[in-house]
Amino acid sequence: MAAGLGFKTFNTGDVLSAADVNGYLMQGVLVFADAAARDAAITSPQEGQFAYTKDTNGLWYYSGSAWVASGATGDIEGVTAGTGISGGGTSGTVTITNSMATAIDAKGDLIVGTGADTFSRLAVGTNNYVLTADSAEATGLKWAAASSGGFTTAIFHDAKSDTTAGGTFTSGAWRTRDLNTSQFNNITSCSLSSNQITLPAGTYQIWGFAPAFNVNRHQARFYNITDSTVTILGMSSYTRSGANAQTGYASIQGAFTIAGTKTFEFQHRCETTGSSNGFGVSADLGSGEIYAQLTISKVA
Repeated sequence: MAAGLGFKTFNTGDVLSAADVNGYLMQGVLVFADAAARDAAITSPQEGQFAYTKDTNGLWYYSGSAWVASGATGDIEGVTAGTGISGGGTSGTVTITNSMATAIDAKGDLIVGTGADTFSRLAVGTNNYVLTADSAEATGLKWAAASSGGFTTAIFHDAKSDTTAGGTFTSGAWRTRDLNTSQFNNITSCSLSSNQITLPAGTYQIWGFAPAFNVNRHQARFYNITDSTVTILGMSSYTRSGANAQTGYASIQGAFTIAGTKTFEFQHRCETTGSSNGFGVSADLGSGEIYAQLTISKVA
């Protein structure tokens, strides 16, 4: 193919030479050594005219005001296989296999980095699970159940039938308060059985109240049965005894952390024995009786 001679409009009666045919008519795309040769040959380019420059392997078209590259230029001279790609070559048919296309084989799959210049497939999680950062995982991510707003809570109390007194409060030792009703509990693995509360590892906040009647000095505590230790000691309290006996409340409040599953009791101690209703006087209002109450929140 001859070098491009430029763009020429032929008139009626013009005699065409072989050079005219080779240089003008046979080239839908005119070929030049470079842009300078193109511009020197085509001094008045027409909109829509094409030219090819060999130095850049570039195809150009004239927009009406300037020469514009038609798109990506150059040849693929070779393919080097790398992460996620196999195959390659520098001539003939080049085959590339991207292993990511076969690794992602289910709806919701994710491709995540491992920190070692490689990728890994993270399979879609269980319904309602959320993506969570976890440095112990190879990818730094995992699917996990969503947290319930930062903390969970259990509320236990001593419920008795209407007109039933709280019971005799015997002095001289720590007495276990009745807790027989789970009013609310969404702490995983927390349970109430035989007045004892079992808690899993974690950090907790606790609030508790227990009435006392006709026993003088008294105090409550949250006691670790598993380890035989006082977890939370409550406020010092007093309730008058005798003819003008009154009801007073012992309270506990605090926070604690346990490394493993432990069992606890809400305990109470008094100075003077209060018979029958030492653990609380019934309201007798027809709606039942509530005495000791305990609220536990798992915060971590």
